[in-house]
Amino acid sequence: MEAKEEERRNVAKEVMEIAWPSIAEQMLVMAVGMISTIFVGRISAAALAAVGLINMVIFFLQAVFAGLSTGVTVVVARLVGEEDIEGVKTATSQSFIMAVFLTLLFTLLGYAFDIPIIKTLFGKIEPEVFEFAILYYRIALIGFPFMVIALILGGALRGAGDTKTPMYVTAVVNIINLILNALLVFGVPYKGRYLIPPFGVKGAAFSVTAARIVGGILLPYLIYSGKNQAGIAIRGPFKLDFDMMKRIIKIGVPASLEQLVMQGGFLVVQIIVSTMGTTAIAVYQIGMNANSLAFMPIFGFSIAATALVGRSLGAEEFDMAETYAKVSRNISVVVISVIGVFMFVFSKQLAALYTTDPEVIRVSASILKIFAVVEPFLAIMVVMAGVLRAAGDISYVVITTVVGLWLFRIVLGSFLAKNFGMDIYGIWIGVFTDFIVRSIMYIFRFRAGKWKYIKV
Repeated sequence: MEAKEEERRNVAKEVMEIAWPSIAEQMLVMAVGMISTIFVGRISAAALAAVGLINMVIFFLQAVFAGLSTGVTVVVARLVGEEDIEGVKTATSQSFIMAVFLTLLFTLLGYAFDIPIIKTLFGKIEPEVFEFAILYYRIALIGFPFMVIALILGGALRGAGDTKTPMYVTAVVNIINLILNALLVFGVPYKGRYLIPPFGVKGAAFSVTAARIVGGILLPYLIYSGKNQAGIAIRGPFKLDFDMMKRIIKIGVPASLEQLVMQGGFLVVQIIVSTMGTTAIAVYQIGMNANSLAFMPIFGFSIAATALVGRSLGAEEFDMAETYAKVSRNISVVVISVIGVFMFVFSKQLAALYTTDPEVIRVSASILKIFAVVEPFLAIMVVMAGVLRAAGDISYVVITTVVGLWLFRIVLGSFLAKNFGMDIYGIWIGVFTDFIVRSIMYIFRFRAGKWKYIKV
């Protein structure tokens, strides 16, 4: 009995060692994201709505590459378990090659069809919101390839158990973003004139773009030079390895499909919300942004579960894989419950950070209280999805995403919003139901146990 308790303590310690840098990374991203949103929100509600809409488009474009990042994370974790160090280097280099080629293609297409994309997706938004949206989109798209390169190479390092290097790079990126936001959005006044003029929404776009460019250059340098915690050093010219690409794509394509289904669902919800007026859009943005407070530890434990479960499956230590999964899930639920209490008690104060509009604050505060209650389901959903991805059981994750996100979040949410006059409250009921349904589906799949024996 004592030996088993000692093993659980060691497992929990190992989970925390991998999770905490990712949690710290997400805390920084969340904090800077909140501050940046506050900056934009102080310009106007229209500016806040526009930036939120375009960020949804950027995240949708990012979806295919998030799948590729998942593919390289899973493959690298398996290769670490197999003790194939050269394979780890090859997987990393091939993911970089694919990232560069595909992001350039997506970026060019994004510029070629910029106005049709925005009009098709958000044609009913108010003219002022549209002007802000197209301005922000054109600048932010410049940083898109760099953002994706950092995303994919960060996935390789996390798969190898190195969550510290991505954390350091993210720290640099977000500090740059924060400083530039402070300087460019409202300018720098001095003795009745401006040392730096206020750029408003354009300043916010410049800030995030410059920061992403730095991240997209810094992370490849740290991997190429070997200056990372995983000890991955890729020197000399990159060579194409189609077998390794196929192995990554085998996981990456279904994972990309999952992300496309998910981001597509988010986008559909955003489009529905955009028809409800500027107040509803602002409430939705505040709710999703404040939820990053809860998501940051969940993401860390999901990363830890993916790396440790993948490594254990690569070494064919199936019982250990299950132990890592359970411990990661349980710790995340405890942590998120504590955050939920904080979110419930200070819901009004959190909402007031984003805007001075009394109606937006009132509605947002009530939404945040409900969010606080269902957060444990979000923890189970995200961590167990990470476990199944590590096992290569991506198809089931896609199915749960379709059921939870599209059937409940979109269909149920929009039905309640439009047919029962619940408006933005109906949308949020759909969101919360999605969390609960998917978490239950993942628990059943995990207990079945077949995921442990899937070949990657």
